[in-house]
Amino acid sequence: MTDERKDRTTVVTSGGGGGAGWFIAGGLVVALALGGFLLFGGALGGGDSGGVNIDVPEKVTIETPKPAE
Repeated sequence: MTDERKDRTTVVTSGGGGGAGWFIAGGLVVALALGGFLLFGGALGGGDSGGVNIDVPEKVTIETPKPAE
């Protein structure tokens, strides 16, 4: 029997990532929910649209100058 040596690579991973990603994702969900509530609830620019009144005269006359003779 021949004695073959096989090279092996061992990868060691640590367990868990600390949960920072879940914390950030949760913060984004809360921020989106709060922003949607404020936007669609009328607190951010969704209030009374107001009105614009433009008074236009009923008859408009345009006078053009006579050409010089």
